[in-house]
Order: sequence, then structure tokens, then C-alpha cells
Amino acid sequence: MADGWETARRLDRPRDLQVDGRGILQVPGSEWAVFRLGHAGVIGHVEVDTNHFKGNSPAWCRLEACTLTPAEEAAGAGTFWSSVSWKVLLSPQKLRPHHRHHYPEEEELSPKGAVTHVRLVIAPDGGVSRLRLWGRATPTSPAVAPPSK
Repeated sequence: MADGWETARRLDRPRDLQVDGRGILQVPGSEWAVFRLGHAGVIGHVEVDTNHFKGNSPAWCRLEACTLTPAEEAAGAGTFWSSVSWKVLLSPQKLRPHHRHHYPEEEELSPKGAVTHVRLVIAPDGGVSRLRLWGRATPTSPAVAPPSK
């Protein structure tokens, strides 16, 4: 497997697994990855792709989003993103192995404003081939513009 993100097996998985009313596996802990968007924008559609992870896909995922200035981004990265105020973009969703999961704006996504960073949270462990985000770029002030290269 050359593409995607696969986490290490979690050793704190309980012996007896429980699910909530929506079928979301209830386990301690999670894994996450933070992505800085190329431009600040409003996200209108999300795809979480677990293709090729037939026996090792996560049970569920959640997306969180925020808008950060370059200084706030540096501070957030220095604290492993714990100092950032994340807002839920996509509530926890059950995932299937080897499947492309689509979440359109009108059905699933909030907040509706512009964001600069997205955090993909998965649990308990497993692999995600792709995270795709579609939307529209929004004008940004110099305070939230990405650092120049």
C-alpha cells in the first residue's frame, strides 16, 4: 500500500465492543491528522475513501475545522493542536471497508463559514486511502493568508 494513511493497531481496545444507537463503535481514544487547505474556503462536499482497506478500515470518522492565522497555526502545531478551537464539520459517521463515503453539504456538513484547516479523526484505528474536500475559495485578509513560499 503506497497511498493513504494507516494507523498502528490500538492496544487499548476493550474486550467487549459497544455501539451507540447510530452504530458508531464506542472505544477509547482516536487517531487524527490535520490538513491546511491551499486557500481559505467554504467546504461543500466531503469524501472519505477507504478503498483498498478491506480488513483494516476505521469504524468511524469525524471532521473538524477551524480558521487560523499563520501565528495561530504555529502555536497550534506547537501544542499538538490542543490549543486550537475546533468546530465539528462532519459529525461521527460509520465507515465501511473498501468504500468511498460521500457527505454533501446540504445533508451533513456544518459550519457553513470559511475554514483554513481540517482535522480528520478516526477510531479506533485503520486506514483511509483519501480525504477529498470540495468547496469554493473565499477572499482572505492578510491575517489568515497562508504563508508565502
